[in-house]
Amino acid sequence: INEDAELAAARRGRHVPLRDLAGQARRSAGESASQRMQAAARALAGRATDGRIERVLGSAAAQRALFVVMASGFDAGNAAGFEGCIVYDLGMSNGSRRSWTIQVRGRRAAARQGGAADAALTIRVPLADFVRVVADAGSFLPLVLDGRLTMDGDLGLANRLADMFGGRSTF
Repeated sequence: INEDAELAAARRGRHVPLRDLAGQARRSAGESASQRMQAAARALAGRATDGRIERVLGSAAAQRALFVVMASGFDAGNAAGFEGCIVYDLGMSNGSRRSWTIQVRGRRAAARQGGAADAALTIRVPLADFVRVVADAGSFLPLVLDGRLTMDGDLGLANRLADMFGGRSTF
């Protein structure tokens, strides 16, 4: 046993650069916010009618929070080099629609309200269906088969979305 070497190794092991600690804290906060949002959505979606889901998550502020959490879960390692826009066009029972764009650039994704003319993929789905699938980390495939969800653009990208944004495969 070399006491000096052991003490030196222990001292080296304790030093963590501030930048690394800040990154760990951001990741932890993002994961926690995402988990809280998904738990709340799961609780709502599990027992609520479409109308109730629309009342709770139909506002721009509630939807912004949902899409910001989605964008914060972006994993560039699963993006296969994708850069561009993904548009979610959410429909309400009264016929109104609201679009949200997640723009991927490099290793980051950001959410904003509105569409994008150059979207690589546009997904049109009723808000209540979208919330139920996202909350349960379920599959959009039954909605596609029922005609309740339509997609325009890169369908290969659609197949990778769950992996890119921290979920399990939706197809």
